[in-house]
Amino acid sequence: MYKRISHIFIIMLFFIFATTPIIANMPPTISADSAILMEEKTGMVLYEKNPDKQEYPASMTKIMTLILSLKDNHLNHIIQISPEAAHVESTILKEGEWITVEQLLYLMMLDSDNGAAIALGEYISGDIDTFSSLMNQEALQLGAMHTNFSNPNGMPNNNHYSTARDIAIIARQGLSIPHFKQIVSTKNKRIHFIHPQIYYDIENTNQLLFSYTGAIGIKTGWTNAAKGCLAAAATRKGYTLIVVVMHSDTGQSRFNEAAALLDYGFSLRE
Repeated sequence: MYKRISHIFIIMLFFIFATTPIIANMPPTISADSAILMEEKTGMVLYEKNPDKQEYPASMTKIMTLILSLKDNHLNHIIQISPEAAHVESTILKEGEWITVEQLLYLMMLDSDNGAAIALGEYISGDIDTFSSLMNQEALQLGAMHTNFSNPNGMPNNNHYSTARDIAIIARQGLSIPHFKQIVSTKNKRIHFIHPQIYYDIENTNQLLFSYTGAIGIKTGWTNAAKGCLAAAATRKGYTLIVVVMHSDTGQSRFNEAAALLDYGFSLRE
């Protein structure tokens, strides 16, 4: 009798587990307003939350500034810092200093220096309005259809916006450029000026470079209007993922949620 009940119980358990969906590889819960996870090689989207919602991109804007600067391909040219570049919020640059394009690129992408972005835009196009038009042309060519840039550094402006999907598309383009990958993956850098002959030691603001296995950087962003933003990428076993998180409540939550999405993406390959 007991043996028969035991067999029936085992059979019941079998049917329960056989008919219950196995919850595996479930995406994490994301509190940020919008987010996207994309394969770098194919552009396939693995996760999205409000991916086409227009938001302030903050300093993720500088991804496009870097792309256009590398296309200009005059890394050793020397720039004199203008009053406009020196007097913008959040910069170490001083009017009249001389520095190379390449050093400005590292300063912009690692330290998120706003003046460096202004100086680069002025150098490439002569003025910021013309450079912003160039940024928008490039965005459209890449398929970033819901983006409009009005400056090269991401300072808040009602006419300056993007989406998680568009930022991922732009970041994906950047990762196809070897020098882009070299710059955004750099953890620490000594920035040298031509005149005066001084230097600054800077550290990348992207915490994932220091804490997430396989992280290859890209760009952080933060303003009071944009809240926490992050475009990041990581590579494991030759497989690269791009993640974008926008309007995250805190500076730390953008890193935590980006890491969780990357974990989810890599788990799909296991």
